[in-house]
Amino acid sequence: MATASDVVPTRDAFLSAPVTYSTRFMNLPNLHRASIFCGLAAAALLGASSALAEGGSTPVSGTTDAGNFSRKPWNLTLDVRFGYDDNINTTSFNRVESAFTNFQLGLSYKAASPRSSLSIGAGVGVVYYFDSGSSRSSEFNVVFNSAWQYKLTPRLTINTSTYAVYQSQPDYSIVGIVDRKAGDYIYISSSYGITYQWSRRFATVTSYKPVFIRYVDEPFATQQDRSEHYFVQEFRFLLQPTVTLAAEYRFGYIDYSDINLDSRAHYIVAGIDTTLSPRLKAGFRLGAEFRDYVQNGRGDYSGPYAEGTLSYDYQRNSNISFLFRYSIEQTDVVGTTNRSSFRLGINLRHQFTPRIGGYASFYYTRSNYDGSRVGFNAGDFNDNIYDVNVGLRYAVNRNWSVEVGYLHTTVNSDIFGRGYDRNRVFVGGRFSF
Repeated sequence: MATASDVVPTRDAFLSAPVTYSTRFMNLPNLHRASIFCGLAAAALLGASSALAEGGSTPVSGTTDAGNFSRKPWNLTLDVRFGYDDNINTTSFNRVESAFTNFQLGLSYKAASPRSSLSIGAGVGVVYYFDSGSSRSSEFNVVFNSAWQYKLTPRLTINTSTYAVYQSQPDYSIVGIVDRKAGDYIYISSSYGITYQWSRRFATVTSYKPVFIRYVDEPFATQQDRSEHYFVQEFRFLLQPTVTLAAEYRFGYIDYSDINLDSRAHYIVAGIDTTLSPRLKAGFRLGAEFRDYVQNGRGDYSGPYAEGTLSYDYQRNSNISFLFRYSIEQTDVVGTTNRSSFRLGINLRHQFTPRIGGYASFYYTRSNYDGSRVGFNAGDFNDNIYDVNVGLRYAVNRNWSVEVGYLHTTVNSDIFGRGYDRNRVFVGGRFSF
């Protein structure tokens, strides 16, 4: 399980239109994510925290739960947890409750030179439910993360990053994933970018960001399997040493494997990135999104687009961050064309003593589904998702740490039987070397 200070997110994570709440990760957990993995994105903007309980993936860096002990370029961790889940299948009716145990193994490596930086991480995990009923008793998770940046010339920098995960738990930090258990799925998000510094104040960033989503089980494979391709051109102007103005054009093409929901999306946004103090950083984008569907009869859509982050390091090894995004997203409900979603994340990590740390996160998503322009009219309806995660860790020594945590999820929907709630508690330990 990652420590409260393990994750350094990127704007792409919860925000940028193309990729998500992901390219990769939203900081701080949601304990649904696969297991352990490491990664420091080359373009990291803000810091936050991360954690995980049963089954899910959480980006981790080279640190461990050993308090403020020294860092090293590589890190191998073994996590063992025991807990209780009161709704393992995320259903409204016929709930199945079960105790569970979770084993996770993670490996990470980071290296840097004056011209380049490299971060690689991988993790595998398994969750076993002792009383799963007719559901399967074991779930396996695999995650991989990498980030590389290289300064080719004093003006030209290239960077790449990839986040890939195989898991079955819903992940509310990834845009476009089904928000309840839907069987195993693969999610891969990458970014390839070139930054050129034309002058002391003016720079451009050109990026390609593909996303691939594949479900193993039906009907989700037919309904959700797709690839998304985003091309981003950003113009950046240094207004003051701590203030950068930005303007972007983004083009996206969404290609479904089986159903007729292919679309083209255009984004025009502008905003600002600022360092208000050495401890306070913020970034915001506002603009418009225009989407047209390849299939006749589905019509065109346009609407506002907004995203933002704010991060404050209020004391050593302690941080609070806020993230939000409003945009049109791919639907996860048959009979609807798309969904307009507002997403909010609040992440807190606090170091009480050199050995004791805590974390908390809150994610909220409100989605309006549009079903008025399809042959099978599901009608318009709304979903509201609330996801809370809190925990404490104690570093026994450099190699051993223990943890206790609680997670709660509530999904409210206008559709009868679509909502559910879920509670999980766990205790566990980590061995790191």
